[in-house]
Amino acid sequence: MTPKLNAGVLFKAAEQRLNLTWTVTSSVAATRPLQSQHTTSLFSNEHSKPARQALAGYLNLVHPNQVQVIGREEQAHLDTLDAKSRWATIASIIAHQPLAIVIADGQPPPPDLQEAAEEASVAVWQSPHSSCTNVNFLQHYLSRALAESTLLHGVFMEVFTIGVLITGAPGCGKSELALELITRGHRLIADDAPEFTQVSPDVIDGTCPPAVQDCLEVRGLGILNVRQMFGDAAVKANKFLRVIIDLQVPSDRQALAELDRLQPGPNSRRVMDTDVPQIILPVLAGRNLAVIVEAAVRDFSLKMKGIDAASDFIERHRALLAQQGSK
Repeated sequence: MTPKLNAGVLFKAAEQRLNLTWTVTSSVAATRPLQSQHTTSLFSNEHSKPARQALAGYLNLVHPNQVQVIGREEQAHLDTLDAKSRWATIASIIAHQPLAIVIADGQPPPPDLQEAAEEASVAVWQSPHSSCTNVNFLQHYLSRALAESTLLHGVFMEVFTIGVLITGAPGCGKSELALELITRGHRLIADDAPEFTQVSPDVIDGTCPPAVQDCLEVRGLGILNVRQMFGDAAVKANKFLRVIIDLQVPSDRQALAELDRLQPGPNSRRVMDTDVPQIILPVLAGRNLAVIVEAAVRDFSLKMKGIDAASDFIERHRALLAQQGSK
């Protein structure tokens, strides 16, 4: 899903950080929405055609930005144009109906640009900050605000600084496992319905919807407020999703016997446009799943550093067999 955004919403989000002030405002300008060609996913896969325009950037007349930032250099360029070329340039800026025009570096807006913007009901904002600061903040905010997001069923936690999504069928013990991990010093981000946002092509950020903030539902106990029970250190606002741990109850002994005990094999789950590593853990009576999850996360961290215990074990035995064969 992609949220809607207009000039008024963007101004409120950036007003304090960029010290923005309106120089041209109207009800039409404030409610002007982002143009439709920009509301597709910012991180398109290879099968889709990404837009060439940027959401925010320095003044661009070839592929106009939705937020055109005009700094000292851009104003200096306008001042070098003769009257006819200058007016044609300003008309081109306004004709593309940008979401807003930001006059950066504390400069006053050019009178002819302001006049054209007023006639077309295009928002013009003034900022004392540099054009670079404006572009960086606006690009970051817009990319986050318009990024593709989705809800997944599971418990999202931070375990040893790693973002871990615990999934599984209803009743398999996800919340009980999360409660045990919290008592062991790990942190809850969201229970039942964590929201994930694709903030870059290979990075997914997870957070908690406001309705279930700090809450954990445990069968038999109902809703628990983790922050009030365990303190502020037991919860976290957001975390990048790095690994999924899927709890599975084996259907029978045969299914359990068929599991590869040395190398379960690479597994992943597609979340939006990213393949996230997935670890499948069988749920069996008597297993301490909290300890096993901690071990799984530690092992995952080691594998990210190129250390694979199973591969080392197999290689060690291969070398021993080769040595015995040579004798």
